[in-house]
Parts: sequence; C-alpha cells; structure tokens
Amino acid sequence: MDQAFVDLFKAEGVLRPSRDGNSETVFRFVNEETGEIEVEATGEAKRYTLKPLADLFGKGYGESSIDWRDEKYMPLLLRIEEEIMNHDDAVPDLTDGLVSLTLDRMALNPATAPGNDVLCRRLQLGLRVLLSGNDYSKQEVKLSIRKIAKSVSLHTWQHGVRGYLDFIRQQFRR
Repeated sequence: MDQAFVDLFKAEGVLRPSRDGNSETVFRFVNEETGEIEVEATGEAKRYTLKPLADLFGKGYGESSIDWRDEKYMPLLLRIEEEIMNHDDAVPDLTDGLVSLTLDRMALNPATAPGNDVLCRRLQLGLRVLLSGNDYSKQEVKLSIRKIAKSVSLHTWQHGVRGYLDFIRQQFRR
C-alpha cells in the first residue's frame, strides 16, 4: 500500500459520491508507462506517480487460498477481470489462449517485465492502482491470478476459444 496515494485520495474534494452511494475517485492517466495520474481535487488537478508494482505488495490477510465468495478479495479479483475485459474491448481478436499465457506468466511473478505483452502491462497498471490503496500480499495477488487462470482454462475447455471472455462479459453485462 502507498500511504501518500491514500492520503491524496482522502483529500477534501477528491472523493465524489457515485450512483450507488459509495465514494469514487476521479482520476485519469497522464502516462500509463510511468504510472503518472492526474487527480481532480477542488477545482485543481494534482499529479501523482504510482509506485512500481513490486513496491506495493503488503502484508495481506495471511490466507493460503482465495475464495471467490470472500468479500475481502473481490476488489482484487474484479480488478483483474475488469482489465481483461477492457483489453478485450481494445483487441477484438483476443482469445482465451492469449489471456491464459499472460496470466500463467504473471502467476509466477505479478511484477514480471511485460515486454511487448500489452495485456500484462494493462493488468499491472490496474494492480498498481488497486494495491496503492489496498493491502494485499504478493502471494494473494499470485493466488488470485491463478484462480482466474483456472477459470480461463475451464471456460475454454467447456465453450471454446472465447469461452472465458464471453463468460465474464456476460457476468459484467458489457
């Protein structure tokens, strides 16, 4: 977790009520490569650079497995799946196989060098935002990635080359 990030987002005027009554923070990426963001706060924009992913892993909850139904892991699991869907929106020929390759690599080391893998870069950027404000351990992130990778394999086996992508799109109604 990044306390400076948390403090910035708690600053007056940064949090806005969302449609569901929860607070949401309004920010945009200035530079996705460096992780620089711009946060709208009380009429002025403040810039902040996210820490590298490897520096953001926390203590976590100390559990050795991830349960889909456990509320404390929902933000982590949903962030990963949302980034996969966003990538699917941008890359119309994405397949479960390509998703699986990226997830398998990241399950070994979530902070691996992405190289030319745009999905890996997108997932890491989403994780940097999430981990900046949440306390998940490296092991919990790896377990979450593995859990989703298993889901990809299952849905691919049951429904073909886009089985998982079609499944999460249906679940998120996008």
